[in-house]
Amino acid sequence: MYVQAASAIRAGILDGSLRPGDRLPSVRKLSDELGVNPATVVAAYRILTSEGLLQSRHGSGAFVAETALVAPSMLSSSLAAVPGFSREPVGAGSFVDMAANAPPRDLYPLEQVKRFLVEAVDMDGGQAFDYQQAAGYLPLREALVQMLSFLPTASRPGPDDVHVVSGAQQGLDLAARILLRPGDVAAVESPGYPGARNVFLAAGARVAPLELGPEGPDLEALEKLASSKPLRLVYINPDFQNPTCMQYTEDCRARLASLAARYGFYIIEDDLFSDLSYSGTRSAPVLAYDKAGVVLYVKSFSKILMPGLRIACLVSPSLFRERLEASKRSVDLSSNGLMQRVLERFITSGSFDSHLVQTRARYHQARDAFASGLVSSDLDNLSWERPEGGINAWLELPDHFIGREVAAACLQNGCAVLPEADFRQGGEPAGGEDRHLRVSFGSPPLEDVQIGVRLIVETLSSLSSAAAKRL
Repeated sequence: MYVQAASAIRAGILDGSLRPGDRLPSVRKLSDELGVNPATVVAAYRILTSEGLLQSRHGSGAFVAETALVAPSMLSSSLAAVPGFSREPVGAGSFVDMAANAPPRDLYPLEQVKRFLVEAVDMDGGQAFDYQQAAGYLPLREALVQMLSFLPTASRPGPDDVHVVSGAQQGLDLAARILLRPGDVAAVESPGYPGARNVFLAAGARVAPLELGPEGPDLEALEKLASSKPLRLVYINPDFQNPTCMQYTEDCRARLASLAARYGFYIIEDDLFSDLSYSGTRSAPVLAYDKAGVVLYVKSFSKILMPGLRIACLVSPSLFRERLEASKRSVDLSSNGLMQRVLERFITSGSFDSHLVQTRARYHQARDAFASGLVSSDLDNLSWERPEGGINAWLELPDHFIGREVAAACLQNGCAVLPEADFRQGGEPAGGEDRHLRVSFGSPPLEDVQIGVRLIVETLSSLSSAAAKRL
């Protein structure tokens, strides 16, 4: 049901009944209006947040994202009009959110944040609350440069190449604003992050799906696309990719940078998870192979610290510096000065590194708990590759299952997951298939991970039994 609800809300985006920044009904209010369980609304909001259409503000609820195409309609009548939408509530009992792609709240470094907030106000007083430089607080940019010091000298940015943005989604939006014109072609991983696709569509681009293989994108298909159409940019997420959890090979990364230089397109590299390798080792980003100034690199901290921090960085070639700053000023003038100071202190004090060690260990534990739950189940033909980092798993379903139907049934059983179709262009997978689920094992409290696995396994077993009875 949550899939139908999210689809209806997403469809409402096209009618413009709400505008960016408008507040949406609370989960309780909307669930009462629709006569559904609050878990259904939570899961629908989660999907739309992951797509960059909604933003959550602590203590204030959900809002239409500033970068959304237009706002979603929240009318219950439009939900009721969706074929197959049911008002029957989900079953009572535990609800485990494994659709969120976000850290659990008990992992938030609240004590450190409180300390750094006080330090920032004591040190800078009212300056922390002034309008900031559009490029960002200089000490933070300098700290971010040090964080990227592992890059080869030729690829290493200076402070003027680093732009502080209000979350990775804004980084994608600003990059699209300066790179894309109506009619340009943008290639996006498929399956891939729908929030990137929406940003490029909002800029008037034609979005082409870029299928993934075992080593990364299909580079032969990409080269064919680049040679036959005016390809302007390619969006990639090469480390523990969302949703497949795969990692691009070193050769694939190097060839991508080479192809971009040869054909004159740009690459937006979205780095969500490279810091979350359980071994602590990292692969060199595509930026490290860029010799032609064709890579724009977006780095987020939401999966390590907390999503509500809303601070990320965009590293770009120097020729885009002035245009990026102008675009930033037109969007929100500057990012939150107080939060920029908090992140700067987090990095320079060493707290970021120590928290990162703790975070990696926690996600590793969650992955192992998830794997243990699957191994102990007696479900046949459910396959997956154990990720060596990140917070998600990509489950391949048996032949007779359809991802959307399984996700809806899982929600009915008390566990939210996302189907492959949500990560495909237009919601329709290649070949009409929908054979995978993305399961965010890192999102729920650790003690709930195996409960979530049990609910997923129970759901699949029930669906298998029901299918067998129909034969």
